Amino acid sequence: MSDILDDDLELRVGTLQLTSDNANADNRLDNASDAKSSNKNKNQLNANPSVLSGADSLSSSTSSFADARAEGISNPEPRNASEPERTVYPRYDVPFNRENIKDFFTFRKGVVENAIQECITALLFPEDGEYLGSWLLTEITLWDNEKERIVLLTSRLVMTIKYDFIAMKQLDFKKTYLDDLDTIAIGELVYPPSSLVPRLNGIATGVTTVVKDCVIDRLCRRPTGNEEAKLFDPKYFEPRERNLRGVRLMWNKGEPLSLKTAWNPFSQDVPFLTFASHPIFWHKDGTLEERAMYDMETFAQKLQRAIESMPSSTCCIHHSPIVIQSYLGVTSLLHNKISLGFFKVRGKFSF
Repeated sequence: MSDILDDDLELRVGTLQLTSDNANADNRLDNASDAKSSNKNKNQLNANPSVLSGADSLSSSTSSFADARAEGISNPEPRNASEPERTVYPRYDVPFNRENIKDFFTFRKGVVENAIQECITALLFPEDGEYLGSWLLTEITLWDNEKERIVLLTSRLVMTIKYDFIAMKQLDFKKTYLDDLDTIAIGELVYPPSSLVPRLNGIATGVTTVVKDCVIDRLCRRPTGNEEAKLFDPKYFEPRERNLRGVRLMWNKGEPLSLKTAWNPFSQDVPFLTFASHPIFWHKDGTLEERAMYDMETFAQKLQRAIESMPSSTCCIHHSPIVIQSYLGVTSLLHNKISLGFFKVRGKFSF
């Protein structure tokens, strides 16, 4: 009987020791996993926050292009029923509205397609390489002016075309060879910390919103007390960033711009090109594939593939914010607010 009790006790002690060893092993694995996650987060925080030139080049990125427009949608946070409903303010990250976009000549059916086909026939030659795609994008100049441009991509070059969509004729074009590129940056368009542009943009947008609501809406109906309070909400006047993604092609070898180029608004020697999606992208009916002609993300994807298929290319591809070096921006604010860089109907005139 004593032997049986001793055997049973040894069995229980062995089982307890085995369970304790397994628990310690699990704790060590959890600690190692937490350490790896912490190191990964530290590396992400230490990444280069912005790219002005190719001076601080990162390694070439072959990661897939994650569209920022879909961020935050896949894992929505549930809203507590007891929380008060927040006021919904206008979205300023979508350029123009449905009514204004119809004034664009490029919004008319077949206009862009015919213009692109004409440019391909007249400007592309066999020595320019294999044709890869065409887009209607918004070019953002050194002085933060938005301009409507046709962009053609081949296996050897990027061609930027200024096109008159009223007279349906080419005005000017520029070829940029892929071999000359040293840096490509893809990311959010941001202003320097000392820039006054976000503040001025917020004031201009707030004034426009209040005047529109006070003058137009009040002529149509008398607002209630709550609506009158919303008209002058100070959030309308808060600083507003571009809230727009872009792609920048650079061939300056990391060198800063000369004073002659940086302070000359008519300079043609700026060693980079910056593109964003055309405003029609947000208002055109159809699927994402049908609107790809106006999408900067699609252009950036094909551009990256073209660069990676060139064995001799030393171009570095960054996924980081793109700094627009505009500090006051009064002229560009006026230029972009009335969309002078786009061909559209303006009352009794069209230009």
